[in-house]
Amino acid sequence: MIDEDLRIARRRARRRDELAKRCTAIAGLVREARRRLDAIAVWDQEAVAAQEAKLQAYTMALDTVERELAELGPAEELYEELLVREERRLIESADPRGSELLEIGRLLAELDVELPASVRARESGLALLRRAADRDALADFSQQVAALGMTAPDPRTPGAIDVLVDRLEERCRKLEHLHDKLRTRRERLLHNRRRP
Repeated sequence: MIDEDLRIARRRARRRDELAKRCTAIAGLVREARRRLDAIAVWDQEAVAAQEAKLQAYTMALDTVERELAELGPAEELYEELLVREERRLIESADPRGSELLEIGRLLAELDVELPASVRARESGLALLRRAADRDALADFSQQVAALGMTAPDPRTPGAIDVLVDRLEERCRKLEHLHDKLRTRRERLLHNRRRP
């Protein structure tokens, strides 16, 4: 029963993700059509009519996607809830996948802390690169880098912030990749139930 529920919930969650991406893309088209409509001179009635038709079509498509998203409801949350329920069942049973799921859960929890901290440090470094570095911002950036356990050159050294931001960018990419791999492994363990 839970296997079928998981399959359905996963399908719904994926569909919701696809629709959310489509919604974002169409919303961008709507904004662009409005911008172009505003830029067209009022005297060019043919261009105004064409742009209004595009805007209307994009708006209708956006409404359709938003309705379908609303019908799907909280698909990701339901899917995650079912995964957690199955994970708990496997951990509490004698199933050997339970210990691997525990370890994956521990690693994901660590990543849920480390990844946002790395992103914040990277953003602080990027902010320093965009403006003249004040001492407080520089000190904050240095503390964030140190809190991540990264060895770093003195950020006041010319080019040091660029190097640190590049290293933080690479670190974020690797952490995101690891996070995705762990989630995929977790899902595989939870979906591939052993049959007697």
